[in-house]
Amino acid sequence: MARAIFALTVTALCAAADKRTTQQDLIGAWRLVSIEVQGPTGREADPFYGNGSRGLLIYDASGWFSVQIEGADRPPVQVPGARPVAAAAAAAAAAAAAAAAADSKALNSYYAYFGTWSFDPTTSVVTHHAKGALYPSEDAAVYPQHVEVVGRRMTFSRTQNGKTQTKVWERVS
Repeated sequence: MARAIFALTVTALCAAADKRTTQQDLIGAWRLVSIEVQGPTGREADPFYGNGSRGLLIYDASGWFSVQIEGADRPPVQVPGARPVAAAAAAAAAAAAAAAAADSKALNSYYAYFGTWSFDPTTSVVTHHAKGALYPSEDAAVYPQHVEVVGRRMTFSRTQNGKTQTKVWERVS
């Protein structure tokens, strides 16, 4: 009897260890838990977001995604209560330029883009194919990154220029 229980336990543990991330595992809404960068000299703050970022990532079953991430300690920026009509667009653009010049951190610590996504189960790489982005020059960007889903956590990792960025997300739905 003990041998049978041991065999069942080992089988269950091996099955859990062999579980690979599937495309279905990614579908849903995810809250950003952390972003870490590991460089040659150790851990460092993310150069764009800093420490303490927050964000939301949504993958849907039809193959579309949307992601928004903002850095911590973003300074407030004065904005109009409503989008300007065409006649006020020039004044709004001038105000935005003044705000950007006064404190570019507020505008440069936020990133958002959307598009389609694909997943390669053999390499566990999810690729974001941007269709629109905060920065228009990135409207057609392609972002591949290794992904692993364990329980309610999803971890992205991507190595570039000798540094590895790791983003940890937690399932919201």
